[in-house]
Amino acid sequence: MKFNYILTAMVFLVLIVFLTIPAFCATKQFTPLITITEEYTDNFYQTGNNKDDEFSTIYQVGLSFGMIDKQNIFFIEYSPNYTDYMDKNEYDSWNHSISIDAVLQTSKNTILSFSDSFDRGLTRTILTNNFEKHDTNTATAAFRYQFGKEDFFDLSYTHTFDNYENPSQDEFKAHRPSAYMVYWFSPQFGLDLNASYSKIDYEISSNDPETLQGDLRFLKKINQHLDAYVKYAHTYTEQTVGDHVVYNPSIGFDWRPTEDSGVSMGVGVLFQEWDNQDSDDSQDPFLELDVYKTFDFSRKGSLSITGSSGYRPTNEDAASLGFNIYYEAGFLLSYRLTRRLTAELDGFYGIDQYDEPGIDRKDNTLGIGAGLVWSPLQWLTFNLSYSFIDFNTNADTREGYQENVGLFTINMTPSRPAIFKPSTPRATLENRLFE
Repeated sequence: MKFNYILTAMVFLVLIVFLTIPAFCATKQFTPLITITEEYTDNFYQTGNNKDDEFSTIYQVGLSFGMIDKQNIFFIEYSPNYTDYMDKNEYDSWNHSISIDAVLQTSKNTILSFSDSFDRGLTRTILTNNFEKHDTNTATAAFRYQFGKEDFFDLSYTHTFDNYENPSQDEFKAHRPSAYMVYWFSPQFGLDLNASYSKIDYEISSNDPETLQGDLRFLKKINQHLDAYVKYAHTYTEQTVGDHVVYNPSIGFDWRPTEDSGVSMGVGVLFQEWDNQDSDDSQDPFLELDVYKTFDFSRKGSLSITGSSGYRPTNEDAASLGFNIYYEAGFLLSYRLTRRLTAELDGFYGIDQYDEPGIDRKDNTLGIGAGLVWSPLQWLTFNLSYSFIDFNTNADTREGYQENVGLFTINMTPSRPAIFKPSTPRATLENRLFE
């Protein structure tokens, strides 16, 4: 483990605690959580042929502490878990997750925030699908200044690392300062501006890309919840394997009936230029999508849908694969059969395309699942679920597969768990579908 990163995070934590404790005069709470999960898979190695089934048991404890008042939040959570396999004992492992979130409103118009998420565990890699022990950490400090009813300015800095126990192409450190501004210069017309710089240092490769990104949108307010926009986005990456430039003009709309739901959609063209003789420049249509909405069609039933698309110079889950274009969409249908028994159906589809020179990889993933959630007591929940996954890829380093997974989970927590961690129903749904 890189103890200097952990020490830095702890210093931030101490500073945050001392800065925020005087502001917290309302609620303080400590909440434990115990989860036991029994899992069955018919394709443990996730291969196209020679399937091998396996049972495993996951024991997890969650410990969280939070403080909150009307304007400020401090939340820390530690969640260790142990995975015990029935036959494949060489994969038995401890995994640890620590997260810190703090929000401090220093004045009527100024907000400071900090978050840090650390994970240590044995997980499958996107590159090869092999199990690897590694530590990941993402820390972000941010500042927001509100200078109008709908006008604000954000500054943030993010530091990320992925440190593997064994040498890996995906091991890296990254630094990313960024700025974002929304300004309405009249009741009907406005703009938003986004700019960032990122520097990635690989442990093995000498590629070490540096990327400048920016986009500008001119906005036209149609009504209280609907805006139309014209947008131009530009990305320039300087790297050893060949510089890369992306030009992306588009036109679209934003519809936001509530703070965390709505539809943002834009249609444009993605122009890519590669300074590499082995790569062809391209001009492809591109759909920019950001959708989330929950429909309550009865007192007992609801349907939540989510979807997004975009591109990034590097997918941090598979850093060595480089430039990534992605599309993902999913849903959750929930229906309460009785006061304490709920049936659920969910599904998702995702596309990941990696256009880096020499890689040219495309992954398609389809998943569908169903389950029952029974809560006989306020502090006790049983979850029985089944899921099917179909993964296809043209990668040389791994193969496509189909997998059936069954889960039985027992959750035990106090009747009033902590609710301090900044989160939204959308984030909860997407973690369930895509993680």
